[in-house]
Amino acid sequence: MLLVTLLLAALSLTGAPPTHVVLMHTNDIHGHVLPENGDGGLAVIAAIVKQQRPDILLDAGDMFTGTLVSDTFYGESVMAVMNRMGYRASILGNHEFDYGLKTLRDRIRQARFPVLSANVVLPYEVGKTRVIQARGIRFGIVGLTTEETPTTTHPKNVKEVRFLDVVSTLQQILPQLKKTSDIVIVLGHLAPVEELRLARAFPDIKLIVSGHSHTELQQPIRENGALIVRTGSFGRFVGRVDLDFENRELKSMSARLIEARGVTPDPEALKTVEPYRAKVERQMNVILGEATAPLSRIAEEGGALLNLVTDAYRARTGAQIALTNTGSIRTSLPAGPITYGKIFEILPFENTIVTMKITGAQLKRSLAVRLTAVSGVRAVFDLRKPKDERLVSVTLEDGSPILDHATYTVAINDFMQAGGDDYTEFANGTDVKDAGIRLRDVVSDYIRDKKTITPTLDGRIQLVN
Repeated sequence: MLLVTLLLAALSLTGAPPTHVVLMHTNDIHGHVLPENGDGGLAVIAAIVKQQRPDILLDAGDMFTGTLVSDTFYGESVMAVMNRMGYRASILGNHEFDYGLKTLRDRIRQARFPVLSANVVLPYEVGKTRVIQARGIRFGIVGLTTEETPTTTHPKNVKEVRFLDVVSTLQQILPQLKKTSDIVIVLGHLAPVEELRLARAFPDIKLIVSGHSHTELQQPIRENGALIVRTGSFGRFVGRVDLDFENRELKSMSARLIEARGVTPDPEALKTVEPYRAKVERQMNVILGEATAPLSRIAEEGGALLNLVTDAYRARTGAQIALTNTGSIRTSLPAGPITYGKIFEILPFENTIVTMKITGAQLKRSLAVRLTAVSGVRAVFDLRKPKDERLVSVTLEDGSPILDHATYTVAINDFMQAGGDDYTEFANGTDVKDAGIRLRDVVSDYIRDKKTITPTLDGRIQLVN
């Protein structure tokens, strides 16, 4: 009895014992439920999550678009696996809108966890915040979706949607959420500049779980007392955050990434996705040709895949020039057999090939917006410059100048033609023709004709500084 009394007295002096909470997170899965060459994907992450046994599992958006096994079923296969994994919340990424608003509502209804966004105004109701209890601690989760969404998904998909300023939205929501929470977490599908805006505006926010940039943070960013974490894309990593509380007050926090490699995929996740995989297996494994070496989508590495894609567009249409936004090309192409499934991952969006006539001045203004993949021209970019000033020079591929008043035939995609990625100049093109042919089919046919693909590294894109 004396011992119990002494222990109670000690607790009254020191407070409650410390509480340790493990939070794990993903982002930008983009339909990658299955491993590639044994690594990555939700099935591998599911096995890691079972090993780590976190108290909370969160996802920071862009769950669906990107693979045949996801897109054939409009994300249903991905949500089925996420439901089995025990996610506590996710948010709307910009590519959650790719299948249209009706399908998005179906996926939200399918989810056994809340899919949040406080700054998105939809024709139907979607949650803004959620308070999650873990080990006696109340975690207030607020979802925020990048303001870039109207130009980073096809504009036609979000005509009925409004995207509010992320800082103003949080200013309105935070006071009430703090009353019911011990700690507030921003679960954001955000551009890096938006992450920093939020961290600098709200010193009370200690953790921002983010996505969208496809850049993993091996070391979390610390900004104004906040920890910013990201896991990259395609399930190559899963994040772990360890939080320690005393008397419900956060005392310490650390974060790290766990690589989804060398781990046997979770059998339950594989069983869940198997009916979907079986239906698309034959199409996924059709061999189109052979790559003699890897083709990178990274311009700094020569951009051989950028060159292949734009050359295919130009060959198909007979246009003088072909252009594509680099964001439409989602992953690089490894050496070896080229399957239709891999081309689907490279070009997953339902975009079509468009031709039009534009002037040389319009071409220059379009290329000045951002780094663009090209065929038929040679372009020099300075990515340190502001948007609309990034083009240093451009010539035809033989070195001839681009004349401002001359007219050129260009092949682009319908996303760019609609103003996606801020390519607004193409709305002023003339003799516009949408062939109605999907981009991946254009490239698939090109590879079939060539049979053997050797990387083209001709310096058509140059980056200064």
